[in-house]
Amino acid sequence: MKTYTTYKRLIAKTVILSLLTSLAVALLYGMYIKKRAIDDLARVDARKTSRMAFEALYSAMEKGWSKEELDSIIIRLNKVEPNMRINAYRSPIVAELFGERLQDKQIREHDPMVADAMRGKDILTGDEEIRYLYPIVVKQECLACHTNAKVGDINGVIDVRFPVGNLKISLTTMINSFIIFFVVFTVVIFSILYFRLNSLLVQPLKQFITLIQEIISKNDMAKRVSLKTKILEVKNIESYFNRMLDSIQDYYEKLQELSDRDYLTGLYNRRKFEEFLSYEIKRSVRHGHKFTILMIDLDNFKYINDTYGHASGDLVLKEVTEIFGSNLRNADILARIGGDEFAVILPETPYENGYAVVEKLRSRLETTAISLMFDQITITASFGIAEYPEQGETIESLQTGSDLAMYKAKRAGKNTIARADQSDQEMAAEIQKKGEFLRTAMEEDRFEPFVQSIYNVQTGELYGYEVLARIRDGKRFMAAGQFIEVAESLGLAAKIDQIILTKGLKLREEKGMWDKRFFFNLSTNSLFGGEYIPLIQSHYERNPDLSERTGVTIEILEREAIHNVNGLMDIIEAMKKIGISFALDDFGSGFSSFVYLKYFDTDYVKIDGEFVKNITVNEKDRIFVKHIHQIAQEFGKKTIAEYVEDADTLQILKEIGVDYAQGYHYGRPEPLQ
Repeated sequence: MKTYTTYKRLIAKTVILSLLTSLAVALLYGMYIKKRAIDDLARVDARKTSRMAFEALYSAMEKGWSKEELDSIIIRLNKVEPNMRINAYRSPIVAELFGERLQDKQIREHDPMVADAMRGKDILTGDEEIRYLYPIVVKQECLACHTNAKVGDINGVIDVRFPVGNLKISLTTMINSFIIFFVVFTVVIFSILYFRLNSLLVQPLKQFITLIQEIISKNDMAKRVSLKTKILEVKNIESYFNRMLDSIQDYYEKLQELSDRDYLTGLYNRRKFEEFLSYEIKRSVRHGHKFTILMIDLDNFKYINDTYGHASGDLVLKEVTEIFGSNLRNADILARIGGDEFAVILPETPYENGYAVVEKLRSRLETTAISLMFDQITITASFGIAEYPEQGETIESLQTGSDLAMYKAKRAGKNTIARADQSDQEMAAEIQKKGEFLRTAMEEDRFEPFVQSIYNVQTGELYGYEVLARIRDGKRFMAAGQFIEVAESLGLAAKIDQIILTKGLKLREEKGMWDKRFFFNLSTNSLFGGEYIPLIQSHYERNPDLSERTGVTIEILEREAIHNVNGLMDIIEAMKKIGISFALDDFGSGFSSFVYLKYFDTDYVKIDGEFVKNITVNEKDRIFVKHIHQIAQEFGKKTIAEYVEDADTLQILKEIGVDYAQGYHYGRPEPLQ
């Protein structure tokens, strides 16, 4: 098992190691100084001493002193430094002229170093005791007395002996040695600190930063940090950072799943389906094969929602998903692209084979009973088939072809399979006609904003208005339900939203209704387009009394939010910073409603009218409304009840504590007065 050290222990170890290293350096350097003293300083000192002794003796000899007087000088010299001994030995030349001394002759004969020195050799030797033999060479001035000698002869040897401990080191040498030692010591200490901290702390942190940069640049949440270090604190950074990455990756994968998949059924959503369809077209072009796509719309699904409730409708959608999924191949792609609409890609499957697959799906769906509360039901669907490339060579043409085929199956009596052909031009023309009607209405400026009042349930005070789209058609006005589906299918919904938002804000300014909050329904295409943002910002700038009540609220439909949860979260967060609030519309109509409270930072929850309109007679609906309100309160959100059509309903909402309400009891949608 690998062991780790703490940062404090590392510092302590480094200091101790540095201290031991410095002591070792000091010891080695001391030995070096000692050796240098022996090799260099001893020679210099001994030469100086020998020279001084010689000069003293030579001075005496010049005066004609006797040998007894010369011996006396040597004795006095030895007394100057008790531990040092100085001797002078005559050479045979001097002995011949001035007389031999017994001890000199014995030394010359028995001491080989003295004999070598008599031959002119300068000798330095010894470890514990230094011995220096200095030969006295005859010079020209010496010939006056030493008549039997010639220049270059040896007159004698001065023998100097002293212990190593008596060596004297100069102040300069000591200062230089201290400076050198201090420099070496400092270099050693900082080198150890640098390399230890660099290898155990700096390098792991650099590695850590590099890995973070790599994770950010590649957006790779699967990477994990692994640091080469023995420091416990650094290892803890690795551990906690990897745990954080685990949490982020889990959150990211959930968001990615919400972005790519339908939350209720787990199937791919429309956006992901279109990505797969684009890929399959490219693959088919490359390999030259055909494939089939299906558009499936459940028959009479609204009846199930109205009869059994939206929760039961969600259960049916999940059961249908299971039926379709169990009867398709692994390579087939199944997606939920709308409330009760499904789509399938059958790769490398021509029309004939695709038809057999669809018939199998139709038959299994028709004959499979679905348990619903205390009842069992069966459900059917209308299937539209389009083949690549016969019905189209682009995403748009294939989707249009399969949509036309699905509408054809609906018109044929439902629970059928259809393929679009030339005879379907009438249906296509009808859709085109509706589209032209909408475009003409835009060109003629016949879209009008209607408003429906929203009241404070507890005080009875008018709180604000929901702005709704209407088309002026002669003397009548068409409600959004009559054209919004076609507008969405033709990609016109975002333009309609822009028109209604622009006119609604303008009317608010003209009427000076700054003390009431305005609610607008915007499609996801409008939200992601972002063109409404500067419009609302400029509206805010013209507000003479900007406050919490004077703002704008955007309503989000659950069926639209489900297609891009991740992106919608970012939009809500950004828009709230500039004062735009959000409401979650038709809350409770889908299985995933409560999940959106977790992900979307909305300010209001609009309780689906299907729960509200029957609370006076249906105890279960009252329970639903009560708990939706309580949960919204826990999340810090205000509740708005829809479909309030009488005083009894309003009274129950008041008892529950619902914040706001709208419906025919307060008034129908009408032009802003």
